[in-house]
Amino acid sequence: MMDALLKRTPTLCICFMLAMCLSAGVKADTLELSTIEWPPFTGSALPKHGINSEIITQALSYQGHTLAIGILPWNRASRTVKTGQVIGYYPTYYNPSSELLFSEPIGASPIVLIERKSNPIIWDKASDLNHYELGVLKGYINTVEIDDMIANGSQKFETGIDEKQNILKLAAGRIDAIIMDVNVFEYLKSDPQVAKVAPLLQVNPKIVQDKTLHITFNNTQEGKKWCDTVNQGLAQFDVQAMQDALLKPVK
Repeated sequence: MMDALLKRTPTLCICFMLAMCLSAGVKADTLELSTIEWPPFTGSALPKHGINSEIITQALSYQGHTLAIGILPWNRASRTVKTGQVIGYYPTYYNPSSELLFSEPIGASPIVLIERKSNPIIWDKASDLNHYELGVLKGYINTVEIDDMIANGSQKFETGIDEKQNILKLAAGRIDAIIMDVNVFEYLKSDPQVAKVAPLLQVNPKIVQDKTLHITFNNTQEGKKWCDTVNQGLAQFDVQAMQDALLKPVK
C-alpha cells in the first residue's frame, strides 16, 4: 500500500501545483454595476436580469468573474458612477465627449419613431420632426440632433415617466410619436394595457438611428481594469448573435 501511495504522490503534487498556478493567475472577483429597469435589456423581473446582464455575465465568465447589479432610476444610476459610488453602469449610448470610459458594445439599440397608424409621420431629416410633438423620457439620450432641437426650443416634446406611459398617451392622441428602442416597444406589447392599444400603433419605416449599448466605467485605474476585462470577454463571442437569440422568445 505504501508503494502505491508513493507512486501516486508525484501525480498528486503536479495536480496541486497546477491548481495553485491557475488560481494565482486568475483571481475570481465580482464586478458591481448600476443599471435600470429597461426591459428586455435590463430589469429585476427578467430572467437573469435581462439581455445586457446576460451578455456581461457571459463576458466576465471567461476569466471566472461574476456580476452583481443594483437597479436604480436612470439619473441615479448614472450619478453613482460620476460620484464614485460604483465602478460603472449600463446600458448607455456611446458619448465621445464624455470623460468616462466605454466598453465595447454589449448590445444593439435601433432607435425608431412609434406612431399612430392613422397619423403616420412624414420626415426626411431631423428638423422635419419639428412639425410634430414627440414623447421622450426625462434624462434619456435620444440623438444629438433631436436633443439639440429640444434644448434650443425648436422641437415640441412632452416628457413621460416611462415608455408605457408614452405609448398610452400616443394611442390617446396626446402626442404625435415616441422616440424609443424598437425592442423595448416589442417587449411592452406583452403588457395588458399596451396590448389593448398596440393595434392602433406602428413603427415608422425610417430608423432614427442605429445605436450600440455599452457599460460606462469610471476613468480610473480600477475602471480601466474592469473595462479591459469586460472587453476581453466580449471579444470571445458574437454579442449581436447572442442578443438576437435572447430576443426570439420575447418577440
